[in-house]
Amino acid sequence: MQTVYKWLNLFKIYHTKSILISDLLNKKLLDESSNDIDDTTLKNKLDTLPSPNFPKPNKGKIKIIVEKLNNIQCEAKFIDLQKNRVNILLNTKNKSGVYMFYNLITGDAYVGSSVNLARRFRVHMSNIQTINLPLYNSINKYGLNNFVYIILQYCDKIEEVCLGLEQHFIDFHKPRYNILKLAGSSQGFRHSPETIAKLKISHAGKLHPRFNSKASEEQRNLTSLSLKKYFTEHEHHNKGKRGKLSPQYGIKGTDIIMISENGEEMSFPSINSARLQFRVRFSNISNNINTNLPVLIQGMKWYITSIPK
Repeated sequence: MQTVYKWLNLFKIYHTKSILISDLLNKKLLDESSNDIDDTTLKNKLDTLPSPNFPKPNKGKIKIIVEKLNNIQCEAKFIDLQKNRVNILLNTKNKSGVYMFYNLITGDAYVGSSVNLARRFRVHMSNIQTINLPLYNSINKYGLNNFVYIILQYCDKIEEVCLGLEQHFIDFHKPRYNILKLAGSSQGFRHSPETIAKLKISHAGKLHPRFNSKASEEQRNLTSLSLKKYFTEHEHHNKGKRGKLSPQYGIKGTDIIMISENGEEMSFPSINSARLQFRVRFSNISNNINTNLPVLIQGMKWYITSIPK
């Protein structure tokens, strides 16, 4: 009976104070209704998924994982996602916020956010057995009944607020299933070589939707007006970036190596990238390539050589 009571305690709803985040991330959260499914489809999908046995919460590693779960402060916790499907949807209907999927076997977690929590939950469930990502692969392996769905924080229906809170909880919990560590951004994510090869093929030649096409004069004018209007209201995201931070760093340039009088060596993929790094004139670099004579830059003598491509 004690074991039963321990599991029943996981169904309790926990409350926590609102978290204030002044520096919210200015990112767009994509939450498309086209990926949503209706409740009947959701129920049928969950009913077909396997349901492995519960772990024993009073033994070894599982006991620690359950204690960690009990210490997570949140708005609500739901164990066994198949049985609690209706409760989850009722508690998230017309609500926004940050959520977590917590694995009772491994203690690993996934943190996300949405302006429509009910829809996001249905989308997650529809992705099981169809999308190759760590969270869904783990659900396939351990079963939905061994996962806890947690509402970490409800918030206003504002994407920036959702993302700010999501980033806070990602930084705090460090969830293992999150491939991307920056909320609302693909920064840091890299495709596998196989995926890159497939993308190149799928976007090559006649398969590309704009293959052998040319924008009309009207299209170019509209694009120009749209960009001018945008940049009068917004600062360019690359403004002020220099050297290696610049997205134009090294494009179609001459590879050069700069060696200081102290033996320090720096390589650059272009003359422009080198002059941006040292904040000197273009000619200060270009006129001294392969001369075997030192040039004084920032109080130090440098020898500059080019590398044939």
